[in-house]
Amino acid sequence: MKKNYFAFSSIVFIGIVTLLQSNASGPASNGNRATGAPGDNGSTCVTCHSGGSFGTVSVLVELKDSENNTVTEYVPEQLYDVDVTVTNSAGSPAGYGFQMISMNGNTSLNSFSDPGTGVRLSTSSSRQYVEHNQANAGGQFSFKWLAPEPGTGDVDFYFGANAVNGNGNNGSDNATIGDISFAEVAGDTTDTTGNEEPEGLIELSINENVLSVYPNPAQNVLFVEGYTTNGTVNVYSINGVLIKTAVLSQDQLNVSELEAGIYSIQADTKLGKFVKL
Repeated sequence: MKKNYFAFSSIVFIGIVTLLQSNASGPASNGNRATGAPGDNGSTCVTCHSGGSFGTVSVLVELKDSENNTVTEYVPEQLYDVDVTVTNSAGSPAGYGFQMISMNGNTSLNSFSDPGTGVRLSTSSSRQYVEHNQANAGGQFSFKWLAPEPGTGDVDFYFGANAVNGNGNNGSDNATIGDISFAEVAGDTTDTTGNEEPEGLIELSINENVLSVYPNPAQNVLFVEGYTTNGTVNVYSINGVLIKTAVLSQDQLNVSELEAGIYSIQADTKLGKFVKL
């Protein structure tokens, strides 16, 4: 009996080692889901990767449009670049790993593509995941994501990430899970005239005292429409502090020097609001 027990234990041990080593090439590729997303049965990378001395693991997820602007909303059926950066607060890990799924409610969207270096696409239980296929020393991963059809609504990216010591098992590592939500741009995002900005990218005037501003959010240049005088505008912080006075040039306002945040803009007696990235 002891001999048989030892043989069984050896088989289990070998299986565990094989599983841990295979996860280095992407957990979902081996049927392991680590993001904590709805329907993932509570499985996360935090469950296994723990006890390390690498401090807090943090994840930055950036969704970028065709002009490389970081956005907080998506335009339906548009292709976006996704950049994921994993960092830690202490020590020097041998590398970093991650896994991500995009979901609308409880439904996996399965629309990742074009994985970059060190990244793979995997499917587990008919759900698509994007994840590392090898530990990344720099903690940077990139791939593409196709936004869903109009009317889908909010999309959530659930992720798990870890900082590892590279010893082939999950002890003495650190990990985290989290999620980030992207709203669907409101309004009509098609341009049938060839002359107008898509309505979904404009804060539309609902009465004669409202300025139209776009793109919103803005990064470098803000277009302002609806004023009648010489184009002098005042920009105020969310607390009502005057930040900037400028004269528009061809309806354009340079906002590149503003800090990220929410601002109000005034021209004549009209007001608008925009977000600076």
